[in-house]
Amino acid sequence: MRSGLARALRTLYWFEAGLATAAYAGVAGLLLADVLSREFLGEAIWGAQKIAVFGAIVAGFLGLVLSTASNSHLRPQFADGWFPRAWSPGVSRIGDVFSGVLYVGFAIVAVGYVEESIAARERAAVLYTPLWPIQVVLPYAFFSSAVRHFSFAAFPELKPEARPEGA
Repeated sequence: MRSGLARALRTLYWFEAGLATAAYAGVAGLLLADVLSREFLGEAIWGAQKIAVFGAIVAGFLGLVLSTASNSHLRPQFADGWFPRAWSPGVSRIGDVFSGVLYVGFAIVAVGYVEESIAARERAAVLYTPLWPIQVVLPYAFFSSAVRHFSFAAFPELKPEARPEGA
């Protein structure tokens, strides 16, 4: 089970990393094309900035998932010495369960948000396209992060070593 879960999480990581990379590349390409169009043609590309914002939102939320997967969240370290070092594995598991529960709660709220957006037929300003296809990244990112935290709690050996900040 562990090796299958590890393989599934690794595959998911590379899929999400590819999507985030494509989203950021799209943002950069679109903004560059918009600037060049303004400079050389005297006109902006219609909707380019709005689409770039949506791409950055998608990439950012996928970044949340990637930082969870690689155990590289920025976190306050002031409480690291509150418990004896021998308790670290248990405290880490409790933290992962707590984080997983928190992310499930966020995901449930995000699903409701997307459902309300669909029901209200909300559309993006300028583009007039439905917003929900972009908003779907919110519940996805939260559920994906929850799955990873629960996996790390159940099988601590799947959790990557935390890297020191700045490393």
